[in-house]
Amino acid sequence: MKHLWKLALVSVLVLIAACNGQRPNGTAQIVVDNTLTPTQATIPGPDGPRPVARMVGESGIAMDFVLGELIISTDDPAKLNAFLSRWGGQVLSETEKVGDAPKTYQVRLNPSGAQVEAILQRLNQSLPDLKGRFSTSSPEAAQLLAVALSEANQEKMTVTPNFVVLPAAIADGSTAEAPTRSSLSPADIPYTPNAFNWTYMNRGSAQDIGVGEAWRLLERAGRLSNRVRIMILDGGFALNNDFPATRQVVGSWNESSLLQCSGGNSCPWHGTHVTTAAMGRPDNGFGVAGPAGPVGELLAVPFQGDFIGIISTLERIITATLFGNPKIINMSFGFELDLGWDIAVKVACLGLCPSPSEVMDGFAVAVSATGKLLFAAAGNEGKDVDNGGGIEGSTHIPCELRSVICVGGMAHDSTARDLGSNFGTKRDDNSVDIYGPFWVWAGPDPESPANEARLRAGTSYSSPFVAGVAALVWAANPSLSASQVWAILRDTAHVGGVGVGGFERRVNAFAAVSRALEVGSSGPSVALSAASTADLNREWSITANVTDFAGNNCLPVFCPLTFDPAPTRTVGNTAYYRFNTAASRTIRVTTRDLLGREGSATREVTVINTAPVVRIDAPSNGDSFYQGQTVNLVGTATDLNEGPDPGPGPIACRWEGSAADGFPRTGCNLSVTFSTTGSRTLTLRATDPQGLSSTASVTINITLPPANLPPNINTFGPLSPSEPNYSGGFSWNTTFTAPASATDPEGNNPITYIWRATSYRPDNDSVVWRSNVVLSTSTTSGNLSWTPSTNNPSNLLGDESTFGNACYNGQLVRLELVARDSLGHESTRSFAAIRIYRCIVI
Repeated sequence: MKHLWKLALVSVLVLIAACNGQRPNGTAQIVVDNTLTPTQATIPGPDGPRPVARMVGESGIAMDFVLGELIISTDDPAKLNAFLSRWGGQVLSETEKVGDAPKTYQVRLNPSGAQVEAILQRLNQSLPDLKGRFSTSSPEAAQLLAVALSEANQEKMTVTPNFVVLPAAIADGSTAEAPTRSSLSPADIPYTPNAFNWTYMNRGSAQDIGVGEAWRLLERAGRLSNRVRIMILDGGFALNNDFPATRQVVGSWNESSLLQCSGGNSCPWHGTHVTTAAMGRPDNGFGVAGPAGPVGELLAVPFQGDFIGIISTLERIITATLFGNPKIINMSFGFELDLGWDIAVKVACLGLCPSPSEVMDGFAVAVSATGKLLFAAAGNEGKDVDNGGGIEGSTHIPCELRSVICVGGMAHDSTARDLGSNFGTKRDDNSVDIYGPFWVWAGPDPESPANEARLRAGTSYSSPFVAGVAALVWAANPSLSASQVWAILRDTAHVGGVGVGGFERRVNAFAAVSRALEVGSSGPSVALSAASTADLNREWSITANVTDFAGNNCLPVFCPLTFDPAPTRTVGNTAYYRFNTAASRTIRVTTRDLLGREGSATREVTVINTAPVVRIDAPSNGDSFYQGQTVNLVGTATDLNEGPDPGPGPIACRWEGSAADGFPRTGCNLSVTFSTTGSRTLTLRATDPQGLSSTASVTINITLPPANLPPNINTFGPLSPSEPNYSGGFSWNTTFTAPASATDPEGNNPITYIWRATSYRPDNDSVVWRSNVVLSTSTTSGNLSWTPSTNNPSNLLGDESTFGNACYNGQLVRLELVARDSLGHESTRSFAAIRIYRCIVI
């Protein structure tokens, strides 16, 4: 503590003076100034309101204290009992000795018999170093102060008023929190229900604290299940949906605080808003969110607002099991103790007792030694707690106690100190240690029950906010000690920008959690899954699996992916490409994890163009036709790389043969006649746009016409429906129709019309499954009407029991009409094969 050297010096001077027999008179004065008024006339107590007085030392610092009470610190019961006997005192409460801090008592007494001038005259005569002029608000207050100095001198024990400690808050000024904000909040400060976008919670804004991204880091690392218990020592806890699911109060919920905040403003539910500033539950459509919301457990301890209240609570943290061993303690209150009074008590007891600030400091150090972090508000007077680097005239308690982390406040959406926040100008650890947001959103309370967000300001909220960040660090790595957690907060903090000396620390939640997770220097790793080849003009996919710093699979929401070149579309972590040239390609996939570190991987893919597939359905190899007879040429040409997905798609055909017969001819289905007899080789060729060709050939014989000619098929098709209705083909519930008619040259009637079909295997389109299966026979009409599901002779279309999963590929079916006259002479015509599905995915 920065003023301890002064108190130690006073002790040395007192002892030297006593040894040398030097007896100059002291100059201490206690005077009554009726113009002095305490911040509030009374504070609550176990038996009702307690009156409050005010003292102002030569430094001008106002200190309020409880009338009729003194705080006595001593490990000698005899000294205490002697005091009680002299003044008719009654012990109201006591604390046990912890560490170097003595046992401390809260004593009620009536000092009306004290003769202030006589007491001071005696003390000044015996204590040459006793100095200071202390003005008080009433004669009763002056008598109490005189008793304190007199008893400190007589029993060589610490005796001091029970100072009043007030909350350090100022009055009202992707998660889903309160849907709207209060109309009382400044219009120029925008609000969104998404806490990730709040300027004091996000990354990249002026304060760049990054709480939201810290949550994401913890989620990725699987650490959000780690719980950290936080004590909020405050008043006015109204239980609501923003409090953690695990919570405990010492006493009762929903009891308002009677203490006033900075500037004398009423703040009956101060503890409620301090709690949510630290650990408001995020993403519940209610209220607000605080840093420790996902991990915090609440221990709410109502605070009576006086010196003994702080001491007794700190002592109980060590000696009692009631508080359940919290890891973090937040104190959003404080008072300024005039160094003059601190020294006066020390001088009065001849340096043989601790000063009031030393008593408090001893308890704080003892609590810290049990592995806990203590946070306190710096205060809202806009003061330099270090007095510009010179000799300090006061101690801000608990802010400047050893082992307490003192938190100042930054202005809204700025790194600069808010003008209302206290600050420090020294680099040591007993100044203002770190800065958090001065302005935060607060949710409902019993006086403002609407589910709206309201701006509140004060280091009362800066302190629990930073304490909440400490909880995130502890959740990230529960094995850390308290000193290690503070070291991480301190060492990862932004430096400067507050406008004090350029060395100030500003809390950085994202960096602190990153450090606590012990993240190494390597970035995320990317594993690519994809085929080594891609079909030209067909969709090809590549899947990127990212492993982040925690060794977990990292989805694109946490580790966004960039594909180069850009794909045609992406679904999650899979990108889809369609290449229009056959070549080798390199795909590079880059990601950035939540820490901003990059990882990448590449994959080579060879784009392949496949030659067309050509098939002649009619005529068959070896068929004979007579000179002048119409020959039906039926063929198909498909290309894996053409047409709509999934392909293959049809492409153009060209029939090749003798030029004397009029070849080559374009088209897949043609009708031709041959004027001369002899053998003919017919070739069906298909060439894709890239120049790859495929062919199929048949050899037929042309003979002289018979004496009796077969029928002429005059009408044939088209087949309906002509457009596929299922996966590039037709479901087997489809009814196929086609007109057909024939006449016989010699009139050998009746003509018999026979429709028959040939099917191919679903696992190999070139292998016949059933050949020339008769579908219908008629002597009255040649028209086709066929529904495969009701007319499937000879198992023309097999099922899953026949083909297994291949059944779902569908089967090619070629339909053929036979026109036969009464003498048995036949003519045939065929349609190009169509795909029919008996097995359909539903």
